[in-house]
Amino acid sequence: MAFQISGTTVIDNNRGLKQYGDTLYAFGNTGTSATLDLSNGNFITATLTGSCTFSFSNPTSNACAFTLVLTNDGTGGRTITWPAAVIWPSGSIPSRTTSANKTDVYTFFTVNSGSTWFGNLAQYNY
Repeated sequence: MAFQISGTTVIDNNRGLKQYGDTLYAFGNTGTSATLDLSNGNFITATLTGSCTFSFSNPTSNACAFTLVLTNDGTGGRTITWPAAVIWPSGSIPSRTTSANKTDVYTFFTVNSGSTWFGNLAQYNY
């Protein structure tokens, strides 16, 4: 399979053209419950303002990926409950930064329209 990249267009000689680009989705404050609507963008920034239960909605295709840049508010110590569909490396949710005003970066992808999400803590304690 041969690929060529021209600007933001990837040309797969076997399948045609595919546009690619990240779209910023500034979610804002999470509160205690946050639904990340992936139709709004695949690079998401959010501030954790309470112990939060997340859900993901509207994956943009069968195979979909997104990045979540999650910053703690000035209080810190917040907890996160991830969707049950998220699986983590070694089957264990990674430890996250709970210090006030610190940031962690997560990546998620699915290959089955969101029935299962593969999660990863990509960057820690910024």
